[in-house]
Amino acid sequence: MKSKVIGRAPINIALIKYWGKKDEIEVIPFQPSISLSLDVFESETTITKTKNDKFEFFLNGKENFEESQKIKKFLNYFSDDLNGVKVESKNTGPTAAGLASSASGFAALAITANRFFEKKFNLEKLATITRKGSGSAIRSLLPGCVKWNSDGSLSKLTWPFNDIRVGISIISDKKKQIGSTKAMATSVKTSKIYNDWINQSFIDAELFEFYKNKKDFSSLGELFEKNALLMHKVCELSNPKIQYLTSKSYELIRLIQNSRKKGIFEAFVTMDAGPNVKIITKEKNINTISELLISKGYNVLWSNIDTEGAKIIYESES
Repeated sequence: MKSKVIGRAPINIALIKYWGKKDEIEVIPFQPSISLSLDVFESETTITKTKNDKFEFFLNGKENFEESQKIKKFLNYFSDDLNGVKVESKNTGPTAAGLASSASGFAALAITANRFFEKKFNLEKLATITRKGSGSAIRSLLPGCVKWNSDGSLSKLTWPFNDIRVGISIISDKKKQIGSTKAMATSVKTSKIYNDWINQSFIDAELFEFYKNKKDFSSLGELFEKNALLMHKVCELSNPKIQYLTSKSYELIRLIQNSRKKGIFEAFVTMDAGPNVKIITKEKNINTISELLISKGYNVLWSNIDTEGAKIIYESES
């Protein structure tokens, strides 16, 4: 056991969405998902050996008793003895607001625990553990373009574009009313189009790789925009209805779509389980898009593709 280890992991934004588990225990998805890891927000986790005999968990500087048991259960994959262990997690972006804070958080926790408890798990084993904390966290272990396969495994994909930027427009940074885990389970059981969603997701994942390999950004953008909107339709046709996107979210989506149709710029949107909208475009368009969004009362924060993935940034021996 080390005395102190600090790790970090990026958020990831799914372009082909994950929404539903066919195995709740092992966290195996019904469909493949494909994401981009971004450098705009990240989680940093510090694990320290203390002189007291209790387990402590702090989130964004405050001791968090509500999540403590979940963190302990996760860390039990690395060690049965958590006495005198202190975990501190910090998110540079909003927490539980649909901006992948749980993904970056559990990816950072996994790599930090792996080093702190000196387990030396390889990527395959670490990924198997990581997804049990948060399914989408598995994709934050790696940089760039990442695929989470429907058998639970992880693949690194090439990303052929060097001029793509991702803009994040924060509609709300408040904690969402229904968490992803509960919402997914509801959609799997009740959404009228869930089976159609699964079938379309496999088609979309294949098309994504096809268009990516052809370097066809236009077709790729239309594909992931439709995939995101279909996921939210799945949510809205669940019982009870799950409504993540707000009227302001939809206004921004239409603004981007209409601007694209008019030939003002080429950009596409994607949205995860929250109200916030991500805009994906080429670097040459970001000034035009930023000016338009600001004039309409929207904010936008631009990101590059993360090139590092989850990593250890500090460690000290016992």
